[in-house]
Amino acid sequence: MDKVRVGFIGCGGIAQYHFGHYEKMGDKAQIVACCDLLEDRRKKTAERFGAVPYADYREMLDREKLDALHICVHPGAHDGMEFIAIEKGIPLFVQKPMTLDMKYARKVMNAIKKKGLISAVGLQCRYVDTLPFVKNWVEHHEIATISCYRFGGVPMVWWWRQMKESGGQAVEQTIHNFDILRYLFGEVEQVQAARRRGIVKDIENYDVDDASSTLITFKSGVIGTFTTGCFGAFPGDFNFFAANGHKMEYGLGGTYKATSANMNIEGKPSNDFGQECDETFIDAVRGEISADEILSPYSDACKTLAFTLAINESMDQGGVPVKPAM
Repeated sequence: MDKVRVGFIGCGGIAQYHFGHYEKMGDKAQIVACCDLLEDRRKKTAERFGAVPYADYREMLDREKLDALHICVHPGAHDGMEFIAIEKGIPLFVQKPMTLDMKYARKVMNAIKKKGLISAVGLQCRYVDTLPFVKNWVEHHEIATISCYRFGGVPMVWWWRQMKESGGQAVEQTIHNFDILRYLFGEVEQVQAARRRGIVKDIENYDVDDASSTLITFKSGVIGTFTTGCFGAFPGDFNFFAANGHKMEYGLGGTYKATSANMNIEGKPSNDFGQECDETFIDAVRGEISADEILSPYSDACKTLAFTLAINESMDQGGVPVKPAM
């Protein structure tokens, strides 16, 4: 098969992450078109890949014959680009979070399903090669409760600092962690969350949460808490507590430690899971693997998006319990 002809909408920071993966794909795929509102970014991308630059994605989608499309715009910038691509039958890879509007996400999901298109979302942490071991451990232990946290700094891009554009810490960054919890423990029954503001100071046009804590109830009966924030950088961690003194510690990057009274097993990842995420999408587009091997298709990612948006809704309503609205 010829190289998959790939287009990019958005050539900013997260697109750079994917660009590096495409440069390692050899004869599988080629970036042939790119679109960005900033002239410098689209020109540099075009020069890097020998691609055609565009300022308007509508023009790009009208002129170019694409086999796949990456959408790498910020969460608040989705304004219909998916529907144009879907109508043209172009498989989609959408960066997380795919939008801040659950109604919009459902419309995209249904349009993809109606067309029978291959889709993927950039929840690459599902591809860590140690995660199957952790999932197997979880499935073979009676989990009582979980305790997790993730803290990071404030990304210094204008849109991230505005709630209406990024969705804040829980939705824009910690969505990776919440997605792993769904992957391991199944669907969420309800969330109940509280926020803290006033710690981060002297950043212009900043209105996102400095910190939040969420009580999560899974449909399986498992309960747990997740605390996250952007007021400082500390290593994140998942802690799963099971009956009879068993415990699993897991880091988002793939390190794990399983302990009990007479056991201590540790491991760390050995794969480039971001590369694997992008290549799985392209391999599916090429017909070399089944689309079922994509670990986070758009339809599944919608459930994680609903999970995180429910956290924001609970905080907005003063901490009342909220059920994710799929």
